[in-house]
Amino acid sequence: MFSSYESIYPLAKVSRHDLSKLCEVLWGWEPCPDWTAERACQHPSPDPGYVTAYYVPELDIDCSPAIQSHDDLIDIIRCIKNHADKPRLQITLEHFSTGTKLGDQQLTPSNDQNRAFNLAARIMTMLLCTVEGQSDGLLEAGSQPSIWHSDRSFNQFINAAIPKQGQVRLGPCNDSIPQLDLPLGAITAKRLKKVAKLRLIPTNDLRDHLLLDSTNGTVALYHYTSVLKEHLGLPSTHQQANLPDELLLETLYTLKHILFPIDPESQSILRFLVRKEKFDPDICRVDTLWQPQERVSMVYEHWGTRLLDLYDELENPTPRGFLETWIERRSGARYVMMATVAGVIIAVLLGGFSLAVSIFQAWISWQQWKHPAS
Repeated sequence: MFSSYESIYPLAKVSRHDLSKLCEVLWGWEPCPDWTAERACQHPSPDPGYVTAYYVPELDIDCSPAIQSHDDLIDIIRCIKNHADKPRLQITLEHFSTGTKLGDQQLTPSNDQNRAFNLAARIMTMLLCTVEGQSDGLLEAGSQPSIWHSDRSFNQFINAAIPKQGQVRLGPCNDSIPQLDLPLGAITAKRLKKVAKLRLIPTNDLRDHLLLDSTNGTVALYHYTSVLKEHLGLPSTHQQANLPDELLLETLYTLKHILFPIDPESQSILRFLVRKEKFDPDICRVDTLWQPQERVSMVYEHWGTRLLDLYDELENPTPRGFLETWIERRSGARYVMMATVAGVIIAVLLGGFSLAVSIFQAWISWQQWKHPAS
C-alpha cells in the first residue's frame, strides 16, 4: 500500500510553475518568468487549481497510479484537446498504452484511468464529470455529475452536458413569439431576494448555473467570471476551444447584465456575496462586457429555460415561512368555497340579529306611545 502523503495525494501541492503550465495548456498563456518563480501556493486558485488537490489514486501495491504529478494531468488535458473528436475509450487506451513496455511499469487500473480523465475534463469544462458506471463518490455526496460516455467524444460530451433548450430573450417584446420574451429588468438579484425571498449561493459546477431550488429557497450561480473570460479569450491559434463561445457569453451576460446590472443596490449585493459567500471577486469588476448593451437582449438558448423558471418564481413565489405556508395550504378552491359558505352563514346570522334588534326597538317605541309617562 502507498504510505507517503505524496503517494496518497500526488496533486496536493501546487507550485506556481505547475499553475503556469496548466494555464498554458488551457488558455495559451505565456506567463512572465517572475510569475512562474518556484514557490508553493498555499491557496491555489479555486478553479481550476483547487480540484486537483483531492485526487486520490487506487491504493493498490500492484498498480501504478494514473496521475503521479501535475505533468501527468497536463498531458491528459493535452491529449483530450488534441483528440476531441475521438471516443473517450479510444483516447484513454491510447494515452495509457503509449510508451509502455511489458514489464517496464505496473498496470494502471481502468477505474483510476477514468478518474484521471474525469479530473482533466472537469478542469477543462468546469463540469463535474464521470464515466458511466463510476460515480467517484459524487452521487453519494449528493451531486449529479455529467456523464462522459465511453463511446462519446469530448465535443459530444460538451454538447450533451449543457444542451440548447429553446430560445428566450430579455428585452423588447416580439409579437411573433411573445411567450418567449421577458421584460428587461424582470429577473434581477435584488428582485429574487426581495420578491421571491431566494438566497444566492455559489456553485463550482457550470451545469448548475441559475438552478432554482424552490424547496430550500436558493438559486445557484456559477460565479467564476475570471475563468469564463479566460475560456472566452482563447487565441485563434489555440488548438481546441474548451467550451462553446455562445455558452460562455450567455453565462457572463446572465451575471453581468441580467442579475447584477449597474446600480448601487445590485453592486452592494455583489460585494456582500464576495465577502460572505466567497464569490469570485472578479464578478464585481466593471469591464468591457458592460459596453455592448445590444447583447443584453440576446437570445438565451442554453440558460433560457432556467431564466423562465426564475421569472415564474417571481410571478408566483413559493411560500416561505410558517405563516405563508399555512395561508397557502388554505388557499385552494375547496377552502375558498368553505370560506364563502362560512361568510354567507355569518352574514345571515348578523342579518337575523339586526332584524331582531330592530323589532325590539319598534316594540319599545310602540309601548312608549301607548303608555306615555305621566
